[in-house]
Amino acid sequence: MAIRGSDFVLSPDKMDKEYMLVEVNEWMDFDTKAQLGFNYVVLFPKLQFEKIRVSVRSLTPIATRDDLAASGQIPVTFEGLRTWASVYNGRLSVKAEATGAAIVTRQSKPPEAK
Repeated sequence: MAIRGSDFVLSPDKMDKEYMLVEVNEWMDFDTKAQLGFNYVVLFPKLQFEKIRVSVRSLTPIATRDDLAASGQIPVTFEGLRTWASVYNGRLSVKAEATGAAIVTRQSKPPEAK
């Protein structure tokens, strides 16, 4: 019996609430070439900063390549994040899709009184 990609499960304890966005590109349908949304390549801190591509169906990206070039990395969160494994040419990889994505905004702390 052969091992399939679907035999592998990404444990929920390896998931974070925030990820570091490092790349954005269009998500295109392979056959029709229609744009489906955007792919966000993020780092998973609990997986030794493994890069994973998360696909999100949307009309506009949450960040552009120019935004990433200016800041390097952008903290993001995903809604409805679902992951699965696949095997292509004998190589196991993790795939992900989410129903939404958002940039994490940090509130600056007020200066401490002396």
